Amino acid sequence: MPIFSVWIAGEVMRGLLTAFSDSKVSGQEAVSNVKAETIYRILDANPEIYQPVNHKSVRSRMNICFRVKDAATEKEFLEGAEARKLQGLKGHRSVGGIRASNYNAVPMANVQKLAEYLTDFARGKSS
Repeated sequence: MPIFSVWIAGEVMRGLLTAFSDSKVSGQEAVSNVKAETIYRILDANPEIYQPVNHKSVRSRMNICFRVKDAATEKEFLEGAEARKLQGLKGHRSVGGIRASNYNAVPMANVQKLAEYLTDFARGKSS
C-alpha cells in the first residue's frame, strides 16, 4: 500500500475524531444521514428528471446512484457539473448513470453545492 494513501487516511481519521470528539460514531452517522437526505429529497422531488437506482428501503448513504432522464440529458448534466467544478459524478463504466460519493470526509458545503446544481438543472429541464 502506498505510504501517501495511509497518510491521507490518517489525516481524514484525525479530522473526523476532532470534529466528532464528543458524539463519536453517532454524530458522524447523523451528519451522514442529513447529507444523504439532502440529495435524495431533490432526486425524489424531480422524478421526471432523476431516477434513483435503488429502492428507498435499500439506498446507500455513501454512494448515491441515479439516472438522468436519457443519455443526452445525462451527458448535459455531467458537462454542467464539471463546469461547476463538481467532479467524479460519472457512474461506473459497466453500469453508467450518476454516482455521487458521499463519504465521511465530504463536507456539507460540497453536498450543498451538488444539491443546488441538482435543483437548478431540474428547474431548467422542467420548464
